[in-house]
Amino acid sequence: MSTTDSLWINGEIVPLSEARVSIEDRGFQFADGVYEVIRIYNGKLFALDAHLRRLENSAAGIQLPLPVNAASLKSEISKFVSRAAIPDGMIYLQLTRGVAPRNHAFPDCKPTLLFYARTLPPLPDQPAAEGVKLLSVPDERWKRCWIKSIALLPNVLAKNQALAAGADEAVFVENDVVTECSASNLFAVIDGRLFTHPVGPKVLPGITRALLFELAPSLAISAIEQPFGESEAIAADELFITSTTREISWVAQWNDRPIGQKQCGPITKKLYAALRDRVRSQTA
Repeated sequence: MSTTDSLWINGEIVPLSEARVSIEDRGFQFADGVYEVIRIYNGKLFALDAHLRRLENSAAGIQLPLPVNAASLKSEISKFVSRAAIPDGMIYLQLTRGVAPRNHAFPDCKPTLLFYARTLPPLPDQPAAEGVKLLSVPDERWKRCWIKSIALLPNVLAKNQALAAGADEAVFVENDVVTECSASNLFAVIDGRLFTHPVGPKVLPGITRALLFELAPSLAISAIEQPFGESEAIAADELFITSTTREISWVAQWNDRPIGQKQCGPITKKLYAALRDRVRSQTA
């Protein structure tokens, strides 16, 4: 059985086509769960410890204890990936509160923990790639976006609104403050300094986001967590978005307005190159 055709669920590996989750699983009925997406490069996991720390924080945020400790989970994921012939891909991991008769009150039940692997196509080199187009939408999500919740319907609606308008990604704006995108964090380069909204009620602590804060000082780039408005974003010298699966993508357009010089900017290029170097050094 190929690992790419299988699923790890509650300690067992089963064929993906045969995997079953109960209708009464609270992830299905209440979106009562959290998730992680972990990148695989050259057949090796990248930033696994950071993802597992965020998983623990997300689970604690919904009062859901992990059914296994982080060390055991790391070992299980690593063994699963080592069996998969995936040079470039991802692990999708989901944890729900488990199966119980439908009731809003938390039940006493065993959590459902699962993960599986997927291949991903190669990413384009950013300086040469076509810039993404953003569509601004009202931020109508809940105020615990720091939890990586599986309750993603507002994000899905925003993403599809953007696609229908010919854009690639939706960017949330609340009271003229730019928060993040439907499936990525947003950065702005203004007067040579790097800005992004602080993590909190409206912003997920992205793993790639955190890596850029680690890398920026060595590149003599000032990185600042500070809210900024939509007009500031549109007038920025550079904009880019980040996520585990897309790494860094430079932004060419906000609604119908071009950003910067309509090309990948110098600070974005530096950060992209540094991130790629970090990936290579940790997955060689």
